[in-house]
Amino acid sequence: MLVSELKIENFRCYDFAEIPINSGITLIYGKNGSGKSSIIEGIYFALSGKSFRTTDLNTLIRRQAELTQTFITFDSSNGVKITKKSNQKCKILETKDKKTLTYAQLVSKYPTCLVENKEFFFTTSTPEEKRAYLNKTLFYVEQKSNIIFKELKQAIYQRAACLKNNDYKQIAFWDQKLIELEPTITELNQKLVNALNDMLQSGEIIEHFSDKNPWLTDLSIQYAPGYDNSVNFSDILQKNMEKDRILKRTTAGPHKRSFNIHLNSLSAQDLLSRGQQKIVSIILHLIQRDLIHLETGTNPILLMDDISSELDKDNANLMLKYLISKRVQTVMTSIEKKRFSGEKDVFMFHVEQKGDKSYVK
Repeated sequence: MLVSELKIENFRCYDFAEIPINSGITLIYGKNGSGKSSIIEGIYFALSGKSFRTTDLNTLIRRQAELTQTFITFDSSNGVKITKKSNQKCKILETKDKKTLTYAQLVSKYPTCLVENKEFFFTTSTPEEKRAYLNKTLFYVEQKSNIIFKELKQAIYQRAACLKNNDYKQIAFWDQKLIELEPTITELNQKLVNALNDMLQSGEIIEHFSDKNPWLTDLSIQYAPGYDNSVNFSDILQKNMEKDRILKRTTAGPHKRSFNIHLNSLSAQDLLSRGQQKIVSIILHLIQRDLIHLETGTNPILLMDDISSELDKDNANLMLKYLISKRVQTVMTSIEKKRFSGEKDVFMFHVEQKGDKSYVK
């Protein structure tokens, strides 16, 4: 199922915009601050009910408007309409069957892969950003992960409440719950990291990029479980109890899991240029998309914000060639169109701002 059109109303700096989406690559170009990222955000919001730029969805509503609406249509003639009124929850409607969807149903049915600018550098990303990448991939490829992570979230929340209220009698219960959850969480994440490493070693994506970037064959990912795994997790909880009591939170555990990127067993952050780091991030998101496709049979749309910065011409051409040859539906933004102009499979739209309104043409 492919996205065929986006309509947004009173969204950010747009009164209204209607944009046909190519089955291949759609490029949104224009000056900084013109409203390019808002188009990517609009698609992401229409397919997830969330924003990658803010947790306050009220800020999506154009000033002096009462609500914002996004409407995505697909080549199947189905569509999704999301209405967000100020200080109210989003209403998500699947238009063909007039069926209301929950957030979980929406993202399960219409997955996206988002590469936003801050994620271009996984080598310097925060543990929270890396964890979000793991969690999103696991949501689609491991059915039981959603339940496990809900239980983890509850255990961490309840343990923190006990620490804040000095209710140390109840902490033992939540300690035991964390100890029971930890092996499963570690197993799920390690299995995913192993799959990522397999695709980094022998996947088609690496083959495509490695002629220009031979160092990619030395790239690997190491799972970080969120605590010193040379020590039993139960011992870690006991060892950290005094610190946890002072800070009123659980300082180590599977809720702190992350991953590190290595090049020949050394930190990739210390060895790679910013352009090379960007290539790594793009590849990891392409691998994420492939894993979701293999598990669900869907074709997640790829959203890439600010693609032109840091990426040299040769690697930009390699990326375009891969996306076109694999028919990956992609919407990307760039401040310029020059390097994309020779590609007949790239549909381009220009965004400009006049006053406080943005326009697409």
